[in-house]
Amino acid sequence: MGRDSVVDLALLAKGFHIVTGPVSYNSNNLIIKDWNAVYQHLTEHGFSKKPVMAGAGQAAGEGLAWAIENPEKVSCVYGENPVMRATMTKTTLLDNLGPLAKAGVAVMSVCGSEDPRLEVNTRAMEKKYKQLGGTIIVIVKEGDGHYPLAPRDVKPVVEFIGERTK
Repeated sequence: MGRDSVVDLALLAKGFHIVTGPVSYNSNNLIIKDWNAVYQHLTEHGFSKKPVMAGAGQAAGEGLAWAIENPEKVSCVYGENPVMRATMTKTTLLDNLGPLAKAGVAVMSVCGSEDPRLEVNTRAMEKKYKQLGGTIIVIVKEGDGHYPLAPRDVKPVVEFIGERTK
């Protein structure tokens, strides 16, 4: 998320901590073992053992990939205009949502109605996740494209995350 993310700012105001996942130096590939090491380090130092995985665009896909690999360690997943692909895994995200649904991990996605990838990313994820019995909330911002990413009203997002992190 960007430093001007209204969702992050609202969560910080509620006392949440925001941590970004590790990005490999001089590489476009994220490595799951690095994310696992950061998770272990943070939880050993008092951070939540069930963090929220959140991101925008492809970062949302990367967070989702880690969540799929570690569903028991995730409280919920939040994405803004998520791109349903990830470099940290070779698996197709849409074909591997089962572990999250089985673990009862709720998902929220905020997207613009004019985002050219709305149907193949968020709507496809919504359909698949519901078929698997998962809980997914989709907020569509009428008239918006891929940008701006943030929801117009952060209250539903903050409530969604807050209810799942108690």
